[in-house]
Amino acid sequence: MIRWIIVIVILGIIDFYAFQAFKTIFKSKATGYTYVILSVTVIGYLLYHTIFTDRSGGLNTKINLAIGLFLTFYIPKLVLVIVMFGEDLIRIPQALFHYFFQDSTSRIFYFPSRRVFISKIGVILAAIPFSAFLYGMFKGRYNFKVLNYKMYFEDLPEAFDGYRITQISDIHIGSFDNKEKLEYAIDLINEQASDTILFTGDLVNNRADEMIRWKDSFTKLKARDGLFSILGNHDYGDYTRWETEELKKLNFQNLINIQKEIGFDLLLNESRFIEKDNQRIAIIGVENWGKGFKQKGDLKKASEIIDPKDFKILLSHDPSHWEYQVVDDEYHYHLTLSGHTHGMQFGIEIPGLIKWSPVKWRYKYWAGIYEKNKQFINVNRGFGVLAYPGRVGIWPEITVIELKKGQQPA
Repeated sequence: MIRWIIVIVILGIIDFYAFQAFKTIFKSKATGYTYVILSVTVIGYLLYHTIFTDRSGGLNTKINLAIGLFLTFYIPKLVLVIVMFGEDLIRIPQALFHYFFQDSTSRIFYFPSRRVFISKIGVILAAIPFSAFLYGMFKGRYNFKVLNYKMYFEDLPEAFDGYRITQISDIHIGSFDNKEKLEYAIDLINEQASDTILFTGDLVNNRADEMIRWKDSFTKLKARDGLFSILGNHDYGDYTRWETEELKKLNFQNLINIQKEIGFDLLLNESRFIEKDNQRIAIIGVENWGKGFKQKGDLKKASEIIDPKDFKILLSHDPSHWEYQVVDDEYHYHLTLSGHTHGMQFGIEIPGLIKWSPVKWRYKYWAGIYEKNKQFINVNRGFGVLAYPGRVGIWPEITVIELKKGQQPA
């Protein structure tokens, strides 16, 4: 409780400081009352869903909404605070100069009035993240993008030249609230008419039963050579409280069963072969292995039936696995498919010009295709959302990779 009191005091200081801009511009009590009511409502909603409600089930749509509203209102206020503080860097020296050198008799300390122009600049700048976060919650989270890649490998079996793979990742179904939008995305996946669909983990936020109301929609996923999947860190039930260890194990088994009912061939440190014209490629799936996360992935076990000369596609949820174990393994894993980072659901991407997100400070490989030692990884930006129920600049992704035999064109 002491921690939350400190948080409330800090937020109160931010609100008081940011309010100075609105007071300077509008000079009306109605504006003040509206500002206070909105701030109290947002903080109250957040506190209610983080302190006074049962959070044993982990993140859900209501908690996500509370986080989203908080970010939507308070990141813009931080922008306002920075602008207002910048003005104070001028006002404070002016006040001190007046006090010590121009008013030596009365010694009255006063601040020069805030300038309306500066306050308007602050409000305009704050409106940018406010609009972006609001858009991200209501539109951006459903702005599904199909990203197409052609990837060339000299040792790809000829029978698989032109073979198409659709990758999806990080569904986080417990954060969905719109069936129409979800089914639009599923139809979009099927429209790619790929040979196989590969899912790289995090089906749920916390519990297997999150998928029950959505399962029928996912059973519509189809691909000629089948659907393959692995687990992500959220699929183990580690981020929720269980009354007994047996209930946690039951939840895990239920999740495995649901994946099978959907039509996924779940790979738990296992491999499968896709054969065509007496040639084959290997699909290898490891359990979650992440730097700072659960590390159940066993690359050796998953590859024990694989010939070193096989063309290998590895499914591994966390891209840090590729960085720390896969890329330097004695086996040559031609293509690794990962997810996990979500691209932080926030960033700036202009193809050919810029690709940036704060998540790059945590993950070296965080979105798109990377190459090292003639091995490749694609880090999918994710299908769903978690915590902040939106996306700004980093859109939900459906990846389509066409395998080509030969050298990469210049």
